Amino acid sequence: MTKIDDAILEINKVICSNIDKFNDSERGLLSQNVLSQLRNFVEHIALKEYVNGQDIDITYENLKNAPKRLQPKGSLSFLRKFHNFLQGVVSHYTPGEENSERLMLKYYEYLLRIKFHLKKTYELDVLSNIDKFPINTDPALQEYYEKIVEKIKHPTTTRKASP
Repeated sequence: MTKIDDAILEINKVICSNIDKFNDSERGLLSQNVLSQLRNFVEHIALKEYVNGQDIDITYENLKNAPKRLQPKGSLSFLRKFHNFLQGVVSHYTPGEENSERLMLKYYEYLLRIKFHLKKTYELDVLSNIDKFPINTDPALQEYYEKIVEKIKHPTTTRKASP
């Protein structure tokens, strides 16, 4: 395992620990705590991508430059876009609980994509309990979200060719 993997997994541990500690009524505080980890998480993942899964020193310069080197188009464009969102929002201040909740609901899809990408590409398991994040406290939508989580946990490995 590389130093980058170790760093990603350490940040992941903090995120997952927070998800495990809070319940639905504390979604605002949970969101603030998770948001405070996301930029660091994404920058380490971008660094891993930049060096094609190899190892490199984890320095400020490398972490700063790695997201810029992700192609604006292609399979990792979501990671670059997510990093751009995070730079503008969680860089130098902590949003209030209500704003943090809205941001986490917006960013949830990106977290799922990261989870799936790292597993598929590197066999790296992250965000194992992301399904416990209270994305919607409306019970009417709970079944819908459970189906999404099930698809992510058990993705289809083959696709049918288009006609």
